[in-house]
This record gives sequence, structure tokens and C-alpha cells, in this order.
Amino acid sequence: MKIGRNDPCPCGSGKKYKKCCLGKADDVYYSNPLNLLDTYKKVRKESRIRQCLHPKSDECSEKIIGAHSIQNNKIIKRLSSNGIVYMPCPKSDNPFAPMTLYGRKEATVFTGFCGYHDKTVFQPIEDRMFDKSIQHIFLYTYRCFAVEYHKKQEVVNMERNMFKIKPSLADMPDEDNPYRGMHMAIDDLENVKKIFDTALLTGNYDVLSSVVWEFDQSVKFAGTGFEAMTHDLEGNKIQDLLNPNVSAKHIFVMVFPEGEKTYCIISWLKENDELFARYKQQLLSLSEEKRKIYINNLLPMISENIVVNPEAWDNWEEYKRNEFCAIEFGIATLFEAEGDYWDRLEPPVYDLFDL
Repeated sequence: MKIGRNDPCPCGSGKKYKKCCLGKADDVYYSNPLNLLDTYKKVRKESRIRQCLHPKSDECSEKIIGAHSIQNNKIIKRLSSNGIVYMPCPKSDNPFAPMTLYGRKEATVFTGFCGYHDKTVFQPIEDRMFDKSIQHIFLYTYRCFAVEYHKKQEVVNMERNMFKIKPSLADMPDEDNPYRGMHMAIDDLENVKKIFDTALLTGNYDVLSSVVWEFDQSVKFAGTGFEAMTHDLEGNKIQDLLNPNVSAKHIFVMVFPEGEKTYCIISWLKENDELFARYKQQLLSLSEEKRKIYINNLLPMISENIVVNPEAWDNWEEYKRNEFCAIEFGIATLFEAEGDYWDRLEPPVYDLFDL
């Protein structure tokens, strides 16, 4: 981390580095690798953000709630067994668990909206069946964006809180910094948020392009996530994420069962249509089998915001669970970081649609 003496201190105090953490010693207890779990719990707890992301803050109710990023009554309830679901999202007491049990009321929850806006903004998709309308696609995408934006803000907070504990992180080479690029990602998403905010304020939801797939079965999982794609489905390069002068462009992905069907929404900002034009045609041309394969690869690669029926997961063969968790833990991402292309149309050994 290259920090100038007069730069803002990475701890987030607002002071100059030379008048804040420069020369401070690391906290002895929390810098000890033997206390890693305690450190993780402390930093994660202190990095939580309670906010309402809606642009009309003057309308906010006083209480910031635990909002579900995947609908509780419509989706999580039907996927649960005895009020329990699995998520590949570890809790602070076991940060390396491949799958974690969550109660229905806590699964996919984030503190990103007040009670008033969580209810009023998303009411059209809570009260009615998904109808593939511009409004419904926008609201599913906006909720997906909101949780990912909120999480990235908390990760930046974690970096600041880690620096408070361990100021010697200033000497860490950039290539070893686990938070490298996170600030750039937040900057990219600020521009996206402005577009979503304007759509919310004006009621003009026609800011997205999308592909919607419908499957004639009700699956036992649901998930949302987003990705700054570097390659299309044929391995052609789309964008260079290492170029600091160009904002990353994202796709948003939502998969959920409703009634006797399952839907997959893949969307992006209309202003990025030219960039994703070939990708859109590739999506539209996929057979149903290839669509399922793509979802099987993509979802665990880009998200931990996935809910799975626990009985179905436990009944899966171990080798299927292991490969899913390996992709969830980042094996495909590491593969691509080495410059190789992970073929997302190559069938994995598991099939989420057969859970």
C-alpha cells in the first residue's frame, strides 16, 4: 500500500496519515495469527453498515431493518425445511465453512434499507407473480445491486478497521493486498447507483436491457449476484478490468422459483448495450440444457447470496457438493486470474436443477 505522509489515513479517521497512524505499533493481541478468529469477528462486527440506500432519505422511517435480498415469504419460505436453509455464506464464528445453516428470517438479510422503503419500493414484486415487465425486472435487478453495493461498502470498512489494528499494513506490497481494487469497484458502482436512483425518483424503469429464461420446473435453490465480465461465452474479451481509466461494466443475475416455474433474469444497463451485444445474442441462442449449465457455473462463481434447500443439499453426493464449494471458494476465479478462460458452458459434475 503506497501511502504518502499527507494522504488521508487508510483507517478512515479523516486525518492525514502523518498525524494519525504513521508510526503506530500494531495491536499485539489482534495482530497475532493465533487470534485470527477473534480478529475476524471483531473487524466484521465493527464494519457493519446500517443505512437506507434509497435516494429519498427524507421519507425514511427511523428504523433500518434486516432486509431480505431474496424474498422471504415468496422464495426462502418455500426453499426451507423447518425454517432452515443452507447458504455458502459463512458466519463470523466459522469463516471457512463451505455451507452454513441459516434461519429463514436471517437468510440473505442485509441492513441496506429502512422499513418504509423496503416495503414500498419492492411491493410490486412481493405482492404479485413475476410478469417479466420492465418494472419487475428493474426491481429484481435493483435489489440485487443494492445488496452487492452494500457488501462492498462493508468490505472497504473492513480494510479501514484492519488498518486500525495493524498499521504495518502500510508496508504491504499492492499485489498482496486483499482489498486491492475494492475502492475502484465502489467508484464504478457509484455511477450505477446514480442511474438506479434516478429511475426510482422518476418512475422511468426502462434503464436496463435483459434476457429472461423460463424453466418448466420449480427448483430447490435461488440466488442473486453480479459480475464485471471479462469474456463472453465464446471466450472473446469484452473488457479489461485492469485499466484504471475505464469503469467496469456489470451484468446482474437472479435465479428463483415461483409457482411451478423457475426464472433467470440476466440484466445490464442499457448504456452498455454495445459492449454486451454479442453476449446477448449468445444467451438467446443457448439451448435449455446449455442455459442450465451456464447458471450452474456462473452462480457459485459470482455470489455467496445463494439459498439451498437443506434436505436436497444433504442428499447430494459428496463429490457434487465438493465441486460446487470449490467453485464457490474461487477456484474458477483463480484459474481466470492466471490468464486462462473458464468455460462456463462446460458441464460441472453437479446440477443445481436436479437438487
